[in-house]
Amino acid sequence: MDASEHTLAGFADLVLDANGIALDAHGSAGAGEWLLKDVVKGESIAPRIHAGDRAFFETNLRLVHERGNYEGTLALRWLRASGRWSNCMASLRRRSNGSIDMKLIGDEAEAMRRAEAQMRNVVEGSAQGVVVIDQTGVLYINDAFARMIGYADAQEGTQLQSRDPNSMIHPDDRERVSERLRARLAGKEVMSHYDLRLVRRDGSVVWTETRAAFVRWNGKPASLSWMNDVTHRKRMEAELMRSKDAAEFANRTKTEFLANMSHELRTPLNAILGFSEVIREEMFGPVGQKRYIEYAQDIHASGEHLLELINDILDLSKLEAGKLELRETAISLPKVVENCLMLLRNKATAGGVELLTEIPPDLPALRADERSTKQVLLNLLSNAVKFTPKGGRVTTTLSYSPRTGFSVAVTDTGIGMSAEDIKIALSPFGQIDSQIAREHHGTGLGLPICRSLLELHGGELLVTSEPNAGTTMTAHYPASRAAPHEDAISA
Repeated sequence: MDASEHTLAGFADLVLDANGIALDAHGSAGAGEWLLKDVVKGESIAPRIHAGDRAFFETNLRLVHERGNYEGTLALRWLRASGRWSNCMASLRRRSNGSIDMKLIGDEAEAMRRAEAQMRNVVEGSAQGVVVIDQTGVLYINDAFARMIGYADAQEGTQLQSRDPNSMIHPDDRERVSERLRARLAGKEVMSHYDLRLVRRDGSVVWTETRAAFVRWNGKPASLSWMNDVTHRKRMEAELMRSKDAAEFANRTKTEFLANMSHELRTPLNAILGFSEVIREEMFGPVGQKRYIEYAQDIHASGEHLLELINDILDLSKLEAGKLELRETAISLPKVVENCLMLLRNKATAGGVELLTEIPPDLPALRADERSTKQVLLNLLSNAVKFTPKGGRVTTTLSYSPRTGFSVAVTDTGIGMSAEDIKIALSPFGQIDSQIAREHHGTGLGLPICRSLLELHGGELLVTSEPNAGTTMTAHYPASRAAPHEDAISA
């Protein structure tokens, strides 16, 4: 026995909560009073338990709290007010109100035998695998652990006690487990929690979720491990990972194929557009038949629509593949609005739609990719004009707040959308089924591309709409993208 360790007769009673906080304490005359001297209600008793016994005590405390019919009895070293350690037996039992009775007993052989019998029943009857090892070998296993590695019971598995503990561990996990074991036996790691693979008797592998703690076995440092078989869970995780990898590979393959095909299709399309325009404009002389000119116009219009579709697919493919690079500069949003409205003014006039703006003075410059910013706004304006009947209005509103950032809102008085229509419009190739929508050709990629471009800038696309009450599409950029006004370039 260490000179600082003493054994006292008598007993002391404490009432604890689930975290080991003292709620009440009293002891028998003499030794019991000495054990509780200086115990303060409302404080944790953990510092009074020797570090080498604390993890095992806390495990028993948790089991008693979680299992109402479980009583824990264990040996521990208790710190007295004098600074000396006393060898005690501690029994734990949960009360009906959830608190825990703890009895400290000094030097009672019967308590020792009772503790041993209780712990043996608990460990041997446990559904968890329990194994005790040290650097020299396997010291103890229960039936559940024996079955886990391919033996009928602990008695048949006694041959493991002559084996190197590493022989039961998968080669890829041995170094990691050995490091944790050395740290635990040296007192550097009291409790561990990790997954490891065991090699069964027949050579197959079983995954276990393992909790390990430092204990003393026959007075010597050892490691006590509780193990659960999680092989099924690991198989499910592996299957999910394979499915995820396969889906990502298929998506990358699709994206690369679309990107490559888009490039391949552009070359012949440019020729179709060029030659059909030559015929339509009769650049080398009269064609002779007016119907041929109409056919050339149809060929040119169809080619333009197909090129627009290919360009959108190429943009979406680049965004999905993460290959679209932003070339950020400080740009003037009012200039961007002005240029976009100029491009759409003829289309709006032909459709009888009025274009309006609401732009505050001294708006900060926006640090963003100029081409992407124009593409987003042009798409929002084009949709608004397209789906606004004659006599309607489309209003572009700019705003900025140091707290919320930039907002570029395009509001129309058009046909509007339901909540379900908004989901369709924001999905790739989504087409809303309406009379006006059927009158206009579209790729169904414009809004998804806008949303992706905004997300690439750290922003978002917000949509509010009601059927027959118009729509507001708002491109939002974070406040961190504000740049000094004098840095803004002409858009």
